[in-house]
Amino acid sequence: MDDDEVVTIGRFARLTGLSVGTLRHYDEVGLLAPASVDPATGYRRYRRSQAGRARQIRMLRWDDLPIDQIRQIVDDETGAVTREILARHLSLLQRRRDLLTARIGDTQRFLQEGFTMPDVRTGCRPVQLKIAVDDLGAAVAFYAEAFAFRYDVARRTEEADHSAFLFGTHGQDDFFLIHLIASPDHMDRPGTSTFGLLTDDIDTCHARAVTAGAMEAVAPHDPGGMPRCSAVRDPSGNWIWLYQA
Repeated sequence: MDDDEVVTIGRFARLTGLSVGTLRHYDEVGLLAPASVDPATGYRRYRRSQAGRARQIRMLRWDDLPIDQIRQIVDDETGAVTREILARHLSLLQRRRDLLTARIGDTQRFLQEGFTMPDVRTGCRPVQLKIAVDDLGAAVAFYAEAFAFRYDVARRTEEADHSAFLFGTHGQDDFFLIHLIASPDHMDRPGTSTFGLLTDDIDTCHARAVTAGAMEAVAPHDPGGMPRCSAVRDPSGNWIWLYQA
């Protein structure tokens, strides 16, 4: 079979698995130009040797790569650009998979438990706290061990999941979020914070927090006019007051 043989656009379409319309579009966008174009009729002809490039384009489009990135890949002589583009695309596909998995989980839960909208609450109340930490992973582990906080996805976007410590149910009076901010460039990263937690056993909770890595700031005691309390500092220096329920 002669790779230099020139074939009609219809024949080339059958050879490559691309439609005639798609081949015309790829010519228009400069992705796959024909070997020749009849100046009178505009009829396109292709060489058999172009079939390899056409099949490569077809596979990359099947994987949902945009045309401008495909053009860079098929023209890449060293392979460096190809690896970079495919690595980014892999991350994008994995992100889409994670979002789809989350949506499937939501739908399954709606089927099993029913779908109800939370009551809309009027007025204002505290719903979120942001704490600056030095190391996100270490901070998550500390708060989970010391206080049994649940760290979970609070917001999903096309780019990433954004997690926080979740309390209660969205739309209800018990709903509250604690965000841990590790990036020094975060636009609203706070300074060292002080906040309080209510616990049913302050002595046990205080001891567990120290064991998990907190520094004791104020030992459990019984101040006048208020419940038994204590204070610890988390590994990033934030003060946590504990109050007996």
